[in-house]
Amino acid sequence: MKIGIDLGGTTVSAGLVNDGMEIVEKTEQLSCCEDGAEAVMSRMADMIEALIKKAGQHPVSCIGLGCPGIMDRESGTVIYSNNIGWEQVPVGQNLKERFRLPVYVENDANCAAAGEYLAGAGRGCSPMVMVTLGTGVGGGVLIDGKLYLGKHGNASIFGHILMEKNGRRCTCQRMGCWESYASAKALLEMAKKEGVFEGMEEKASGPIFFEKLKKKEERARQVFDKYTDFVAEGIADLINIFDPQCVVIGGGISAQGNLLVSSIKNKVKEKIFFSEMDTAQILCSLLANDAAIIGAANLPLVRRQTIQHKAKYMDLP
Repeated sequence: MKIGIDLGGTTVSAGLVNDGMEIVEKTEQLSCCEDGAEAVMSRMADMIEALIKKAGQHPVSCIGLGCPGIMDRESGTVIYSNNIGWEQVPVGQNLKERFRLPVYVENDANCAAAGEYLAGAGRGCSPMVMVTLGTGVGGGVLIDGKLYLGKHGNASIFGHILMEKNGRRCTCQRMGCWESYASAKALLEMAKKEGVFEGMEEKASGPIFFEKLKKKEERARQVFDKYTDFVAEGIADLINIFDPQCVVIGGGISAQGNLLVSSIKNKVKEKIFFSEMDTAQILCSLLANDAAIIGAANLPLVRRQTIQHKAKYMDLP
């Protein structure tokens, strides 16, 4: 048995994962990151303790944690994460000292990509690219079954590909990042601006938008067409760079399945460098919110153990 944890800005989920890549026990609670890192680590430790008890006579071999941000994988330190307000937090060491188990810390989008590769829509595909469309845009790449991390361990920051010079301001303060056009947050902002939620702005949400789209409301249709065009632009760039066997779309919006994929797929085909070439399959996540838990639990399987990705950002101001 292994334990995987998915720490986000709103919730933290933890699961007991068996050797068949199945979650056999799962627990979830609010992360309450505003309480500070020590409080969050204490809550996670309590969740791990409960899962170890659930495992009973089946020993837990390791703990994997997926969280947003930049990290030092060797020490298990989260160096900087604006989403959860952490800086220089030695979470890996904290958990290792409490449980006396190997602890692996990885970016949450990389964990989701690993989960989909091992047990989901991208199973066995190489290269496999995952794009997560949520509050931001993240992702991960697996090549020959291993996460591609780059020289310093910070590869796959897909959300900050430039979509439009001097375009919309991104949370990173750069103007025109893909995240500002292709995230689920961007979709809702476009819908509000175009009056899709007229008279009910306070109830604006993804599910309500897609209800309107399925009812063929014209303004929702126009916004969705524009949004999927932005998504397709970025995916086409990723296909041009990696020539993957498949691209898996994750995040809450992936629950729309074929409604989302069919529109994106046709547009991507028009935008790749050579439209006559065989191109990647474009698929929606099969594991949804469980992908990062399964990927985190199985990090030893997808990391290049012979390459150290020692980050050089230990003294961020």
